[in-house]
Amino acid sequence: MTTHPETADIFLVRHAPVVKKPGHVPPSDPPIIDQPYALETITSMLPSDAEWHVSPLHRTRQTAALLMPHLDPAAIHEDSRLAEMEFGAWADRPVSDVWNEIKDGPLHNWSFVTADTTPPDGGSFIDLVTQVRGWMDDLAASFTPTPRIVVTHGGVIRAAISVALAAQPEHAVGIPVPHFGVARLCLMDPARATATGGNWLFAGLFAGLHAGLSDPSPVPDQSGA
Repeated sequence: MTTHPETADIFLVRHAPVVKKPGHVPPSDPPIIDQPYALETITSMLPSDAEWHVSPLHRTRQTAALLMPHLDPAAIHEDSRLAEMEFGAWADRPVSDVWNEIKDGPLHNWSFVTADTTPPDGGSFIDLVTQVRGWMDDLAASFTPTPRIVVTHGGVIRAAISVALAAQPEHAVGIPVPHFGVARLCLMDPARATATGGNWLFAGLFAGLHAGLSDPSPVPDQSGA
């Protein structure tokens, strides 16, 4: 973790595994699996007395509640821009049914969907990148060196990496992010970020620990679980 007054560490944490039917796209707002979780690995990666930002969805609020007693947040904010992309009419449907709707393409080499695939009544990954970029722009505009812990979703973390690297969404949509995975970004004070390379640094993606639980569903990580 950096302590330089011109930079801030941002730790984006994916929520715990969720309750869903095997072989199905997850419901729109499922709870996490109710079991003991071994949190020592993930809490050791994260700073105490950080400012917390949490997606308003149920699974992220539950995950934040698991982590907070170990880390003593300095402040807690909910932000709808940290919510996962909306899978609309695909939510809670068999993946095989959804595949029949999209199999004729366009398809992606590394993801269940392309960046511009828009489920009926839902949103695309490109929409999500725009949403997350707005949140990141606000962090930069009101820069402080305070570390942040952000409890959010796999899609949001992919979107944040895309923004930080100025990478095309098509190249970010397939990045695997495990449950309890932690992506670390560094934000440089925009007033100081006058050389090349931008004011965001992608500093790593790390696996957390979730009590040895293996996700029982074959649904691709990009399904929004």
